[in-house]
Amino acid sequence: GSRRTEPNRFDLRDKGYKVRLSAGRAPSRDSPRSRTLIHIRTPRWLYAAIAGIIAAGATAATAAPMIVLYASSTTNKKIIQPGTAGALPIDGRLFVQEPNVGHLFAGDRDRPYRLSGVSGSRLRRAGSAVGMATLLRRRIDERNCPFPPHGDAGCRSGLVFIDEIDYRFAENAPNLNTPAWRGRTSRNQKKRAFPNHVPHPKTGQPGYELTKAMAILAAVPFAGGGTYADRVHFYIAPGVVSSIGVGKGKYFNLGRDGRPHFRSHEGMRGALRRSGGVWLEMYHFNTVSKTRRTFTTGEWRYYPSRFTRYLTGPGATTDNPGFVGKMHFMMTRGSPPVAAGAPQVCLNKALPQTCQFTLAALPQNMAIRANGVGEYKMDGDEDEWRALVKRLYFP
Repeated sequence: GSRRTEPNRFDLRDKGYKVRLSAGRAPSRDSPRSRTLIHIRTPRWLYAAIAGIIAAGATAATAAPMIVLYASSTTNKKIIQPGTAGALPIDGRLFVQEPNVGHLFAGDRDRPYRLSGVSGSRLRRAGSAVGMATLLRRRIDERNCPFPPHGDAGCRSGLVFIDEIDYRFAENAPNLNTPAWRGRTSRNQKKRAFPNHVPHPKTGQPGYELTKAMAILAAVPFAGGGTYADRVHFYIAPGVVSSIGVGKGKYFNLGRDGRPHFRSHEGMRGALRRSGGVWLEMYHFNTVSKTRRTFTTGEWRYYPSRFTRYLTGPGATTDNPGFVGKMHFMMTRGSPPVAAGAPQVCLNKALPQTCQFTLAALPQNMAIRANGVGEYKMDGDEDEWRALVKRLYFP
């Protein structure tokens, strides 16, 4: 999860004791465990904010939402709260990205929910479609989930997450510094008619080879049901989410002047469609300062829906529910910068995660939120994120 390779070039402004939370009520005494509870009073304003999100999106996940924790063991422990009355259950909804010390803090019982991983760089080095498919199948089948130099993580989930799909899996934009693509030098000049640029993924390009690899895996049944392709999930780098989010035209690669300023992502679309999950990283990563900041409220409003159209296919005017059902939001700490039309709660910088979940509850985002969410380095916002996740996915 280094989030390190994609330049931030698509920013629109150019990632014991037992505890029970309650709203001022004493803990229940109908359980023998209640004698060990510590009562923590949660501010009523937080419950009111959460209730607003629930009311705005009553159609929470109905079919096995997937919650992924991708952070330090300290952060994950604050979210899970193992050994407490309010601990998040280890029942098939909660997963941890390995390697991670402590995993889900349930001993061998959480081995089926530990996620294997392959870096985007390692996947590219596999080269051909056959090489990629062989690598992914081996990681899915491996019983101990090795992560050198960290050792074996003891995974039993049969799931592998690609960390991450970045600009290296895209097709480069054409050279616009040629006569055919040069724009006007003055507004007094007549608008230029530019060539019709159609991206053509080619053999050897990583995105193209990845789609062929996933086709190979889709033809191989998995012992637990489905196919090997269903066992592969993709983290989508912020630069890819942003590029598709701002790009215009049927290939989401045109600027406002009608020229293909941005990369296209035609070669890898088939791979994402065949996968078990597509996780949109909803934040920017600054390669110089090595810091993350969440997408703006405006980016939250437009980027996810544009990504669903991209998945559906060139020129699509409606979403394919099957592809939308694969999508998830990957969130991080911090409050989204406010753009015009932002929800009122986003003006309150004390509620950064409530703002993000409110944006995830917008009509165009609701179906994605219902699939479950993930957190990446949520340190500092653990309590608020946990409260929202618990109410939405563990009622």
